[in-house]
Amino acid sequence: MSKRTRILVDPAVQWSIAGRVLIHWTLFLLCLVAINVAVRVFASVVSQPMSEAFASALLAQAPIVIVMLVMLPIFLRDTLALSNRFAGPMYRLRTAFSAVARGEQIKHIKFRTGDFWLEAADDFNVVLDELNSLKEENKALKAENERIQEETVAV
Repeated sequence: MSKRTRILVDPAVQWSIAGRVLIHWTLFLLCLVAINVAVRVFASVVSQPMSEAFASALLAQAPIVIVMLVMLPIFLRDTLALSNRFAGPMYRLRTAFSAVARGEQIKHIKFRTGDFWLEAADDFNVVLDELNSLKEENKALKAENERIQEETVAV
C-alpha cells in the first residue's frame, strides 16, 4: 500500500503521545541544565561569589538549551510518524468495524508495509469472510423457509 501522508491519523491518541514526549523532553532538559549548573557552580564557587558563579553557570547552559529547542520539533515529528504505525491500523479497524455495524458491504482491509499489528488485518478479514458466509447462508435459509411456507399454504 502507499505511504501515509497525514501526520495525524488519530489526533487524540497521537497528541497524547506527543504530550508525553514533551513532558519527558522538558524533564530531561531541566535535569541536564540543573546538573550542569550545579557542577559549574561547585567548581567555580571557590574563585568567585556564589551569585556570580550561579549566573555564569546558568549562562553557560545557553548552547544546550538552544540545541534541545532545535531538536524538539524533530523529536515530536518522529514520535508522531512512529505513532502512525499503530494509530493508522487501529483507525482503519475502527472504521471497518463501524461500516460492518452499519450493515455496509466492505472489502478486506490491508495495512501499510511497516505498520504494527499486521495480523489484526488478517484476523479481521477472516471474521469478515465468516460474517459474509453466515449472511449468505442466512439469506439462503430464509429463502428456503419462505418457499416451504408457500408450499405448505398451497397444500
